[in-house]
Amino acid sequence: MKNVIFTLITFSTIFGQQTIGEDPLNSPMHIFALPHKAPLQKIEPSGMPILAHFDSLELLLPCRGVPVPKRASRLPNAPRTYRSGTHRGIDFFANWGTSIFTPAGGVVVRADHDYKEVPPKFRVDLLEESAQVGQTPSDVFHNILLGKAVFLDHGFDLVPGYRVITIYAHMSTIDKNIIPGARVDRGDFLGRSGNTGTKDSTLGTRAGAHLHWELILQDANGEYYMGQGFPYSDLYKMLNRIFVTE
Repeated sequence: MKNVIFTLITFSTIFGQQTIGEDPLNSPMHIFALPHKAPLQKIEPSGMPILAHFDSLELLLPCRGVPVPKRASRLPNAPRTYRSGTHRGIDFFANWGTSIFTPAGGVVVRADHDYKEVPPKFRVDLLEESAQVGQTPSDVFHNILLGKAVFLDHGFDLVPGYRVITIYAHMSTIDKNIIPGARVDRGDFLGRSGNTGTKDSTLGTRAGAHLHWELILQDANGEYYMGQGFPYSDLYKMLNRIFVTE
């Protein structure tokens, strides 16, 4: 009986010492990637990416004929006061139904084929909660504001020292072959642009259609978005160099 009690106490002690709170390995980005078995490779801590990390990066424009926008408000680091957050990606001015293609090869880890638009008031209420929190909660951002979205895992080769994820948000349709676990090559068709997840979409209109695109980097220290903290002039030059057409 003493042995049984000792065993129970031991297990209770071990499990009771787990940290309560958000662990980087339990972040939304990590969870989205779970269906895909990552290579058995340890990423050494690199910290916040700098311009030099992107010297060798070359990506296809996700929407043909739609260049990187010049306005700072459409690029990373722009404030998003309506949700008490910061813009992490690029808003490509793609009309409703514009074809979206993969900038680089990867594996699908999320594809929202069954996404349903939320009621307008529900979206407004969530944004009011964001204001009280002082930042955009991850559940609101990933599950509501991105709309119909696709996430691609590009592994460890695109940017040295980091695992790379790209996000394609506000889509109107997703190709039927884009499902979690599917491999895609550079230039493959993903779906079409739209405005899902936006205020206009909840009101039943097609106004404000665009492609919201992000490149997320992960290492042992955490997660970052491409261009995080870069001055506008450096960021715009870098983005225009990185994106190419074929």
